[in-house]
Amino acid sequence: MVALVLGVGFYWYDQQGQQAENPSNIVVSPYEDRVFHTLTLKNGLSVILVSDPDSDKASAALNVHSGSWSNPADAQGLAHFLEHMLFLGTEKYPAVDGYQTFIEQNGGRNNAYTADENTLYYFDIAAQELEPALDRFSQFFIAPLFDPDFTDRERNAVQSEYSASLQNEARRKQDVVRELVNPDHPASQLAIGNLVTLNSPDLRSKLQTFFRTHYVSENMSLSVYGPQSIEELTLMAERYFSAIRSVGQTPSTVIDTPLFNTNDLPMLVEIEPKRELRQLELRFPIPATTANMDTRPYRYIGHLLGHESNGSLLSLLKSRGLAENLYAGAADLTSSNTTFDVTIELTPAGLEAWPEVTELLFSHIEQLKQNGIQPWIYEERQQIQNIAFQFSEQVSAIQTATTLAERLQYYAPEQVLSGPFHLDEFDATVIASAFEALKPDNALVLLTHPNANTEQQSEYYSTPYSAQALTGNRVAAWRTPAPVAELTIPEPNPFIPTDLSVKPLEREQSELFSYHPQIISDSDTKTVWFEQDDEFRTPKSDIHLLLATETLQDSVEHYVAMALYRELVDDALNEVRFQASLAGSGYGLNLTSRGLQVRLYGYQNKLPLLLDTLVLELTDHQISNERFELLKADMLRRMRNADDDPVVNQVIRHLNEWMVSDSYTMAQQIDAVQKLTPETLLNVRQAVFESAHLQLLVHGNLTQSEAMNLAERMDAVLPQGGTNPQRRQVAKLPTRPLLTRMSIDHSDSALLQYHQGSDASLRERALYALLADTLSAPYFAELRTKEQLGYIVLARPYPIDGWPGLILYVQSPTTDPALLQLYSDRFLNRYATEISEMSDASFLAYKKGLINSLTEPDKNLFELSSRYWQNILDGNNHFNTRQRLADEVNKISLDGFRRFFENRILGDDARTFAFHQIGTNMQDDYSEHVSDVIGFYPIDGAKNWPDDVEWVTPAFNDLP
Repeated sequence: MVALVLGVGFYWYDQQGQQAENPSNIVVSPYEDRVFHTLTLKNGLSVILVSDPDSDKASAALNVHSGSWSNPADAQGLAHFLEHMLFLGTEKYPAVDGYQTFIEQNGGRNNAYTADENTLYYFDIAAQELEPALDRFSQFFIAPLFDPDFTDRERNAVQSEYSASLQNEARRKQDVVRELVNPDHPASQLAIGNLVTLNSPDLRSKLQTFFRTHYVSENMSLSVYGPQSIEELTLMAERYFSAIRSVGQTPSTVIDTPLFNTNDLPMLVEIEPKRELRQLELRFPIPATTANMDTRPYRYIGHLLGHESNGSLLSLLKSRGLAENLYAGAADLTSSNTTFDVTIELTPAGLEAWPEVTELLFSHIEQLKQNGIQPWIYEERQQIQNIAFQFSEQVSAIQTATTLAERLQYYAPEQVLSGPFHLDEFDATVIASAFEALKPDNALVLLTHPNANTEQQSEYYSTPYSAQALTGNRVAAWRTPAPVAELTIPEPNPFIPTDLSVKPLEREQSELFSYHPQIISDSDTKTVWFEQDDEFRTPKSDIHLLLATETLQDSVEHYVAMALYRELVDDALNEVRFQASLAGSGYGLNLTSRGLQVRLYGYQNKLPLLLDTLVLELTDHQISNERFELLKADMLRRMRNADDDPVVNQVIRHLNEWMVSDSYTMAQQIDAVQKLTPETLLNVRQAVFESAHLQLLVHGNLTQSEAMNLAERMDAVLPQGGTNPQRRQVAKLPTRPLLTRMSIDHSDSALLQYHQGSDASLRERALYALLADTLSAPYFAELRTKEQLGYIVLARPYPIDGWPGLILYVQSPTTDPALLQLYSDRFLNRYATEISEMSDASFLAYKKGLINSLTEPDKNLFELSSRYWQNILDGNNHFNTRQRLADEVNKISLDGFRRFFENRILGDDARTFAFHQIGTNMQDDYSEHVSDVIGFYPIDGAKNWPDDVEWVTPAFNDLP
């Protein structure tokens, strides 16, 4: 182990010697080619700048170090409400939709969130528009309007957001916990807020007071990312953010109040969920985790308790049929008191035996306290973290900006990149002290199951629950649990890479063009693509494998049989997958419309071992009757729970059931799963392999001969039949509007209107993508901000297997779908006027923004491999789909775009399909308004199409 650590260290030093010195004033990895610079503005604002000359996108994020736990007691949800209000105009830019329109017009995104300890605002945009975007963004924190009209209106948006979350199980559970924590702790408040908690005659005054108290420069951190130089970015930060008000000190936001009163724990809480859910959760109050940032004792404990290898608690519980999953850990960094949580997903047998499951947990905790505080385990984690930092991959501008702004709240500026990976020297005393919090007398025990013994309902989410003190023999048994021989500490991880060298290139790099994958083997049974990475030059590789077959398209029985078989294989490999993921490698095993797809990603040194293990299990898994029955029951439970998914998820799922030939309703799938036997699965497995054609992409840190060796090893194990299946079909709508109705059990109504393209050409795809970009901000501004119809309002491109389309979606707690339809149609008719008056400059800005998004360079090997693989699936062997789409966008004229909107969205050539979800208690309103919705052809039942609907097979650029 010591030799391995030293080997990595020497390699790092050697590579550092070959790199040009990075001028950043923070700690960066030896492979980092971007420049980072931290500074503090004169007003005390902490800033980090990132100069990335290769980036086509720029981004910024501002983190306010106050969140929901800073709410005043008489205005629960105020921090979240304030987050909403800052988007609704500033003194310098008063238009209510001006900021969002500017961002989206220039190919960007924007959003914000409010958490317990912070509120984060962020955007990205075409790089050349960074400065005007920063000007608009900074005004949020300098001179927001807090327009009285919108102050009142936006309460409805918060109410809609609250209403949309009423079936969210995590929110429902937290509402129970909220009522049980110390009433003096801010966790006892409703963080999201609603019309009741924000019903105050002086609400605007409270907003302004909260803003003046918390939105001050000393309580903020800013990140700015762009291709501009550090000097240019510094000038922008100073120019636009120096005017944020300073008060000379940081407001106190640390919460030292105990989460629970001394005599409240231990406590048992039974909770009745809406879904079919069986879950045991233990929450242990602990101090702020920032106190031990250098040793991370709770991360260490979470690693041991949440381990999934042989000898772990999860492995034991699964072997006894008591649990399916286990998660353990605390929030990584908090300045205030928090909890360490252990969550166990129980089987029906585990629910019956939940006290025994809890005793096993405490037995394992006791054993880990005695035997698990080992230097070699800590040093293994150090080694993995060092490798991860050394080869950390770049991500998008917006991901980088948000992460850095958040980290500045907790880390010293020079450690914002390296801090999360850093572990100090092993300190057994610190870890042992942290273990002391994990004892029965310090536990809030949450038992969630459909037959919970409940006595009351929580105030805001109406969650049935009961709470009682834990006493007597049960707790006594947990205090002195019997030792369990099967529970052990983990073995050393076999997937930690021992060779981190980057192989020499087999062909010379060129600055004039980029290589792309080439076919190195082609036969009736398989096609192998290969590309040695010459762009990112890391010791990682990416392998895509598709067993393409028509067997899964034949029937719902075949599809669900293979879906369950996939889960059994995944279950059998759980311990291998877990160890590999800890060491920075992993795999995905999924069913697609084409067949069975595998993806492996990670350090090349150990990836072949993972691939061999996976392929052997895939082809020769021995089905255990016990695991079969458990996983079958779990699959049925998840399918039944789909009726409690968020409304937007359910409506879009129904759209796909209608539009795609090989899709099946949830009822059809449930019926088919109930009939499955182990023999069925083995028969379908054989049929898949006998008919499959192998598509393989090998990309990364390996040579062509090594790629061929991998292909031959798979060829020897995977019995391919050689059939290259036809792609699935999509319903081509007629040129008349269609309408179907839904009745999801939810108080909210919803409208989804799908507009379908006429063909799958790149031109058509470009038109619909551009339309979505131009529509998004005004659609949101009118239906959500001005009309206050609901919280979830969106206009998005929605291609199905490459066939272009657009969805308009509105979800409302107050308005029936017929009225939503009328509002949406009115907007589209008005928007025709906006397009007719749109200037060439505005239209060009939208085009440039979309082109920038399409041509944005890949940030890492994973992204590049994903693009290669999608092009292979599309049948585009030139690997230039995004560039060709960008070229098509560039060709669109404003006049042509106007004609497209008139004819294909409003006119006789429109192909539209509307879904009306009628909320509970809105049927009368719907009946009153639906007569005003004219011209729609009603249809019922998935795929119960009229005769003029065609089934077509989309192909790349509409070519056969």
